[in-house]
Amino acid sequence: MLILRAQFHYFQKAGNCINVPVINYYNFFHFPTPIEMEINGKRIVTKPNACIFSAPGAPRGFYFNQDTTMNWIHAFPEIEPLLEKYGIPLNQVFYPKHTGFISDIFRKMKLELLTQEENYEDIMDGYALQFMVMLSRAIKSEQLPEMSSGDQSLLFRLRWQILSHADKKWTVEEMAQMASLSPSRFHAVYKALFGSAPMQDVINAKMDLAKTILLMENKPTLSEVAERLGYKSTQYFIAQFKAATGMTPGAYRKNNR
Repeated sequence: MLILRAQFHYFQKAGNCINVPVINYYNFFHFPTPIEMEINGKRIVTKPNACIFSAPGAPRGFYFNQDTTMNWIHAFPEIEPLLEKYGIPLNQVFYPKHTGFISDIFRKMKLELLTQEENYEDIMDGYALQFMVMLSRAIKSEQLPEMSSGDQSLLFRLRWQILSHADKKWTVEEMAQMASLSPSRFHAVYKALFGSAPMQDVINAKMDLAKTILLMENKPTLSEVAERLGYKSTQYFIAQFKAATGMTPGAYRKNNR
């Protein structure tokens, strides 16, 4: 099980101070209202909805200048792979764009921990995974450039076209024109939204399709594979395939027969 304890809307009276002890657990805290926080030897005043995920052994001090509530969990070290997978920052204050889901999930966690009905551990791990995914999304949403929901939908549809038509000779200029953006703006917005540069997505899609074609029963030649993927040079295709997979197309075909 990933979660040891959970609290939601945990009341703190003005003047209270919490010194988080050095323990072998990860700690997540969410403060809906501003507080004073001691972090890395410095005391700062947070903005509303400050969050922090502390690693084991990292002491923290929280000081409340007004009546408030907070949400928190203690997590076992086994949660570390999820922190890495979903890009959750450690030992630093961050401000997710949306935080309403936090108290809702923590309320469900606390209920499961109190009742401990049959297979509650599986339910708890499901809530932990849901929390990590939603927290990651909220963090990434805060980092996105300003754009309308319509513009975001357009980019999602464009990316689907890119990934679905790997044989097309895509260029940044063409993709930017389809998105009604300048090439530089398109590149920046695309990377912020999807975490990958547009041409890197194109290359990844081509490599995925190349793997499928290489294993076809009719055993197409490498030049035929390269031509189908839109490469003018077979050698360039081979070099790009090796850079992406760590092996040549021929070696890939041989190892996956």
